[in-house]
Amino acid sequence: MGSYLIKPSATKAVSAMRILSSITLIFALTTAFIHAQGVQFHEKAGFELEAQHYFEQADQFYDAGEMESAAEYYAAAFEAEPQQTKALYNLALANFNLKKYGKAEVALQKLFELVPNDTAAYELYGHTLLENGKAEQAISCFDLVLNSTPTDARYVNRALAYISTQHTNEALDDFDAALRLNPQNFEANLGKGIAFVELDQPKLAAAWLEQALAIRPGDATALTNLAVINFQLGEKTAARDAFRNALRSVRQSDIYLARAQCYLLDKNYSDAIADAKEAMLLDGENAAVYAFIGNVELDKGDVADAVDSYGVAIDLKPEHADFYIRRASANITGKMYYEAVSDLYRALDLEPYNSEARKLLQTAYSQIDAAIQDQSITGNGH
Repeated sequence: MGSYLIKPSATKAVSAMRILSSITLIFALTTAFIHAQGVQFHEKAGFELEAQHYFEQADQFYDAGEMESAAEYYAAAFEAEPQQTKALYNLALANFNLKKYGKAEVALQKLFELVPNDTAAYELYGHTLLENGKAEQAISCFDLVLNSTPTDARYVNRALAYISTQHTNEALDDFDAALRLNPQNFEANLGKGIAFVELDQPKLAAAWLEQALAIRPGDATALTNLAVINFQLGEKTAARDAFRNALRSVRQSDIYLARAQCYLLDKNYSDAIADAKEAMLLDGENAAVYAFIGNVELDKGDVADAVDSYGVAIDLKPEHADFYIRRASANITGKMYYEAVSDLYRALDLEPYNSEARKLLQTAYSQIDAAIQDQSITGNGH
């Protein structure tokens, strides 16, 4: 079963979350990150200290969208006054916007040393952990936030995290809790559609996506997910139309990637690669694009090229366990068992209870044992 990540993108006051379109049980991991869930973060805060100049400069850069400079000056403000938590929070937020999730995580950890129970910081920390492939830890953050103040949006956040860790039934419970609080919550309707895809119930999934589109007509997220499901159901004309309408709404890397996944299912390698290249042009730092190219290469039997492509994905997102698992699978196909074992241990360091990694590790070791026995028999025969 594939696992799907949440990709939030914070702004000054409100963050737009992206979620993944999924076709489970068909391919290992699709990544169709589409704008979906609104995540509430606090606005940048001010404080009185000797480093006020740094802080004010940082604010100006942040408001101008110059995140690199904003992060630099927030860091300088904190260095000048190490007890000031507001500079740390803003530093984390700036790095989050820069997609420097490791640096955002470090800043938030320092913040918690000073203020252990900052609810707003834990919400940002949850999304940061998800971006670093630490979904289980992210769920714990969302637990804390929900215990503080349960809202429909926060239930949706945790539900999407549960989908990321393949806890689909728990995700459905949270989506239902969100809908009890707000039946018109677009993301909850959309999320239920995705959850039913995970449960291999595409018709129910399509019904919930149609309901989401009734709330927000023409939404690219719902259209893309519906296109994927229509393709799964064999309604390829409807799928093409939905993809086309989604791209008319927004020309986004992950819509192309979702369509590329469908082409791959049809063994249409040329169109799959063409869409992957479009996705790459729009977002060259999207690790999922390179992982997808690895999937195409592996499907074609180009094992060495697939291993290289998965390596690029790992370089871009080294804290994402699934990429190590994919490369390990390719290495097993190429009979490079020791390399596979190394990748699988790395994956298990990141996700100790990942069942796919454990199964592949058993496969790799059994192949190593078989090879050793063959060598022993051959040697004794001589």
